[in-house]
Amino acid sequence: MVYCFLKKNKPTSSLYTNCVNNKRFKIQIYHHYSTMAAVLKHWRESATLLVVAKTSKLIPNGVNGGGLQLEGTGAEQSQYNYKMLMLKRSDKSKFMPNVYVFPGGIAEDADFSAEWLDLYMKFGESESKELFKYLTSAGTGPPMFSRTRDQEFQHIPSELAFRICAIRETFEESGVLIARSIEDKSHLNSDYPRKPVWGTSFPMETQVADEWRRRVDKNPLEFIKMCRTLNVIPDVWSLSEWSNWLTPVTLSNTGKGARRRYDTAFFMCVVDHLPEAMHDNNETVDLKWIAPDTLLSEYYRSKGLLAPPQVYEVHRLLHFQLVEDLHRFNWDRALKHRVRQYFPVVVGCEDDFVIVYPGDELYPEELDRIGESPILTVKCSLEDLPKRYPSMNRMHMVVDGQQWVNISAGDGQVIPNFERTFQQSLQPKL
Repeated sequence: MVYCFLKKNKPTSSLYTNCVNNKRFKIQIYHHYSTMAAVLKHWRESATLLVVAKTSKLIPNGVNGGGLQLEGTGAEQSQYNYKMLMLKRSDKSKFMPNVYVFPGGIAEDADFSAEWLDLYMKFGESESKELFKYLTSAGTGPPMFSRTRDQEFQHIPSELAFRICAIRETFEESGVLIARSIEDKSHLNSDYPRKPVWGTSFPMETQVADEWRRRVDKNPLEFIKMCRTLNVIPDVWSLSEWSNWLTPVTLSNTGKGARRRYDTAFFMCVVDHLPEAMHDNNETVDLKWIAPDTLLSEYYRSKGLLAPPQVYEVHRLLHFQLVEDLHRFNWDRALKHRVRQYFPVVVGCEDDFVIVYPGDELYPEELDRIGESPILTVKCSLEDLPKRYPSMNRMHMVVDGQQWVNISAGDGQVIPNFERTFQQSLQPKL
C-alpha cells in the first residue's frame, strides 16, 4: 500500500523505505510495509530514566530532632545525599502538559536497529554476550519486553532497545548523555553483573551537544550515527529496571477514555556527580536536580505538577537516604525480579472512586486493558473500604489523591512511604 503525505514526523525505518521524490508537487511517496516497533493499536511503548546523582555526604543534624542533613553552609534542607533529574513538560504537550516528569519518551524503530548489535559486538563480544545474558536472567518480563515483534525488530532484545530509548530521550531532553567511550570497559569484568555499575555521563562541549540534540530529535537514526562519530556507546550496563506503567483506560469517574496511552519502562541510572544539563525549550521548559524529600514538599504545597507515576515512585525513594543504599537495593532486586506492569484500574464504591494497583485485593485477576468492560464496583462506602478490603495498594481518585499502600506488588520493590509528612510552608512553589 502506498501513502502520500508531507514529511512532518520523525523518520522511522518502516515508513521511510523506498522513498521517491515527486518534484512537481514537492512531496514524497513512502511504502508502508509493516507496523512500527513500539506502536500497538491502543498504546505506544516508551521508556523513561530516573537519573540519580550523588551530591554531598550527610552529617549528623544537631537540631530538628537529629537525623542527617547535607554537609555545607546553606546546604539544601534535605535528608538525602542525592538528587534526581526532573523536567517540566511544555504547556503545549498533548500528554500531561505542565507537569514534572523523569526524562524519557516514545520508543522508535531506530532503538531496535540491527546496527546496535554491530556496535555492541565491536565494543566487546564477551562484554556484550554477558550483557544480553543479564538482561533476561531474572525471568520473563512484562508484555512490552516479552511480546513477539516483527522480524525486522528482533535483532536485539527489547530489554536493550528500551534502555537505548531511555538514554536517547534523556540526551534529547536534557543534554545528559549516559554513554562510555568505546575503549572504556571499566567495571565490566568478572564482577559484572554481581556488583552495581555506576553510570557514565559522557562530557561534551555545549555547541557539539546542542547540534547532536537537534539532529537526534529530528531523526532518531542520528543517535547511532552520533555514537559512531564520537566513538561512544550507550552505557546500558548501568541501567537497571525500576518499574513499568501502562496508562489507565479511564482518567476520571466520568469514564472518559485516555486519548493517549503509553506502556512505559522505568529504568534507574546512578551517577557519582551532577552532570551539566539543560532543558530543550521544546518538549520541556524547565529542568531541575532535586532531592526526593524536597520535590515532594514542593509537590504537596503546589497541590499538583507531578504525574501520578512520579508521585508513587518518588515515595519509594524516601526509604533510601543514601544513594549507595538505593543503588545496591535496586541492583540486587533487578538480579532476582523482573518488574511487574502497573496498570491502574478504576474501582467504584457506593460514594466515590479509587484506583487500585497490583497487589491490592480489589485488583482484578483478568485485566481489561482496552476498556471494553464497565467500571468495576463494590457495595461498600469509601470509609468502610479499608475494613472490608484491608490489603491495599490504591489511591483515592477524585479529590485529594490520597494513597493507601500496605502491600507489595510482588516484584521485590519497596512499598512507597506515604506515611511521612512534609513541612510544606517552608518550601518554594514548583
